[in-house]
Amino acid sequence: MYYNDNGMERRTLLSTLGAGVVAVSGCLGEQSSGAGTPLPAGSIDFPDGPKERPERPSPVSETAAREYVKRHEYRYVYNSLWMGKHTDVVVDCRVDSVEQRQWGYEAVVTCTGYAESRANGTVTPAHADWFTQSYRYRVSENTTQRLDAENRDPVP
Repeated sequence: MYYNDNGMERRTLLSTLGAGVVAVSGCLGEQSSGAGTPLPAGSIDFPDGPKERPERPSPVSETAAREYVKRHEYRYVYNSLWMGKHTDVVVDCRVDSVEQRQWGYEAVVTCTGYAESRANGTVTPAHADWFTQSYRYRVSENTTQRLDAENRDPVP
């Protein structure tokens, strides 16, 4: 067994610290989603580019969440690949799943894409790939979160 300097067993110390962290973390940064357990606030740094961040649906339904996360991720990837006005961007996205939760909906969306800049005399042609990537979205009336997810099969 491991003991700290005060002779307290390490397992007991970790359990005590863990309980304190859980008790405090439940009070920080939450926004109510109307019913059930609230979804903690989340912020997504949206990349600069020609596509605007889409409006979160209200009310949030399965269909609205599906359309929203696909639109959001498409625009996110598009802006991430965009190199300027002389850029051709191709992005394909699909929604892999949507599940209702107490706080709203959780969805997984997968996108694949690429961008090519066109030569215009001042720009050297360039190519960029967005290899297949999947993200888990959590959407409530007040919050959108974008989290890493295990990558799915490529988008055909």
